[in-house]
Amino acid sequence: MNKYLQASIAFAIILLSLKFFEVRFLGDLIGIKLPFLFVFLLVIISIRYFFSCKGSFVLPVQLLTFSMLFSVVSAYLIWQQGLMDSLVRTIPLTVVPVFFLLQAFKFQVKVLENVIIIFGYLYFVLNIFQLLNPETAYFGYALVDENGGYAESRGVTRVIFPGGGIFWLACFISLSKLISNRGNKFVLIPLAIYGLVVPVLQATRQLIAFIMLLYFLHFGFQLSVVKKVIISIVIVISAIYIGTLNLPVFEGIYQQSMDSKSEGTKYIRFITGAYYLTEFSDTLFSQILGNGVPSEKSYYGTITNRLIDKGMYLEDVGIIGLYSQAGIFAVIAWILIWYKSFTVRLPKEYYYCKYYLWMILFTSLTSGSIYNVSYAISTALVLFIFNQVELNKKNQLKRILKLLLKKRLAGKLVKNRQLTNQPDIISPL
Repeated sequence: MNKYLQASIAFAIILLSLKFFEVRFLGDLIGIKLPFLFVFLLVIISIRYFFSCKGSFVLPVQLLTFSMLFSVVSAYLIWQQGLMDSLVRTIPLTVVPVFFLLQAFKFQVKVLENVIIIFGYLYFVLNIFQLLNPETAYFGYALVDENGGYAESRGVTRVIFPGGGIFWLACFISLSKLISNRGNKFVLIPLAIYGLVVPVLQATRQLIAFIMLLYFLHFGFQLSVVKKVIISIVIVISAIYIGTLNLPVFEGIYQQSMDSKSEGTKYIRFITGAYYLTEFSDTLFSQILGNGVPSEKSYYGTITNRLIDKGMYLEDVGIIGLYSQAGIFAVIAWILIWYKSFTVRLPKEYYYCKYYLWMILFTSLTSGSIYNVSYAISTALVLFIFNQVELNKKNQLKRILKLLLKKRLAGKLVKNRQLTNQPDIISPL
């Protein structure tokens, strides 16, 4: 399969997995049903290669795939939720087995990187457009008010634009390529800069903290002392200047943090996490294999909607929400993924795989990014690239060892021939 065909297929997979960035004017047929059918077929084809792939990340992906697909059965057995209703809600979140398809057809990492960068810019442009027109929600459904526009919260009109996972992956690719000098700086720098802006525009506390820390460490360990000092001075001056502006967004974030701190164990996320972790799954079966993904058409969906009306959002408790829906094996899968992200070494130009997985880890208790539809396809791509780079390193090492072994054997053979071809030395006595 040539690289142009690979790029076209990758583009289609990402676009449909993201439901066209959840553009609202497409309607149910193109915006919901077509992506569902596409991803459903994609999952079925990918599962064909379930046991034929190799690498460190195969087992975690297998566990995630099993957990999400079996959650459809769980919802039927525990809540009598219809299989079709469960599939419609579950399949968009279960695109991770595309990992097997990409490996089976030997997709090139470079091709995927280029396609991801294109989507990073699509997100960039469409997000700016939506920010300039917040009174009408053209994309997405989160934080949309009854008037069809984005609601104001924490001192800013928060636009949680769909497809955040693919943007952050593109942003982290830009960071990694800039340090390793492996790409066009004029293409990479805008994405890297916008990566600092998005968390502030969304007023997301954990994401702001993670991105600031990541950028500091990423450039801090790579640059010379002089550049470190200059960047530190610029950051301090910028922070002081921004602090004097009294921007509503920072005031909103500060007030939200103070409110959360004062509430303590009465904080709604704490209550939600404790409830879904200890009370919601009241049978041994659901505690191990999960309850499934709720559908609004079922009794299960009615129960979860009542909890939402009380402010108990499942996505607000991250990995606990994943456990409630997909069970303990899905959690084990992510623990294995995070463990490998710290222990498996990568060249600098592929650090973006680690950055992405660490972002999911950092926000895993307060965000649905661990299983949200906006992050599902980017997670699959990261796991494939991470796995492929590791396999390439191992194969390259094997080739080097074989080459050295052949040279050593050839050297011994030549030496033996030289010894056997030496003339006999006749003693003069």
